[in-house]
Amino acid sequence: MPNKKAGPTAKTYTISLAHRKARGSGHERKGEILAAARTLFLEHGFENVSTRKIAERVGISQTALFAHYKTKDDIFGQLIRDAFGELAAALAELDRQATDERDWLRRGIAGYIAFGINHPDAYRLAFMVIKAYRKPYNAEQAGAPEEPGEGTRVGVPVFMQLTQRIGQAIAAGVVRADLGSPLIVAQALWASIHGLVAIQIARPKPHFPWEPLDALIDVQTEILLTGLLA
Repeated sequence: MPNKKAGPTAKTYTISLAHRKARGSGHERKGEILAAARTLFLEHGFENVSTRKIAERVGISQTALFAHYKTKDDIFGQLIRDAFGELAAALAELDRQATDERDWLRRGIAGYIAFGINHPDAYRLAFMVIKAYRKPYNAEQAGAPEEPGEGTRVGVPVFMQLTQRIGQAIAAGVVRADLGSPLIVAQALWASIHGLVAIQIARPKPHFPWEPLDALIDVQTEILLTGLLA
């Protein structure tokens, strides 16, 4: 019998990881990098995360990461700016809704607490992930001042808006003038509401038998207003 004509030889393909198509591009890639870095910073702290670890989490090389962010400080800074931007936008909306200084205080206290609890990752990055300050690169003296962190640069203007509004409330006779300067009142107020947010994030149910959150926020707000209002 004549031999049958052999069929075409099956081809074998080798996929090189070096030429693997990245998962995202442009702003999508940046989003992937930021999301991976956010998770790593929250899990391990700023000092224990490297750009290599971030790149591995995204599934890209360090070189590809460097095309978007040169250092992990740049990545952390962007996350901090995003977090404070969300907070500032939420506070600005509460400001627009307020009818007077008393209403602004009530909305502001309750709204700040609700924002922090509803956005725990952003809040933790902004206020609860510690990043060591660094000396200026050109500092020659041992006692040279430290560079402020991105959280300080971005957060202070937001905090100063609170201080300014407290000053206006004192001038309007709504907030007690005997408490002290607008700055110290703003600092004490922020420390009080931050405490509730931080403990809720650190010890949520079922780690602690909290009362319903809405009721807890209402009580916290009333306690603070009782001490603040003239």
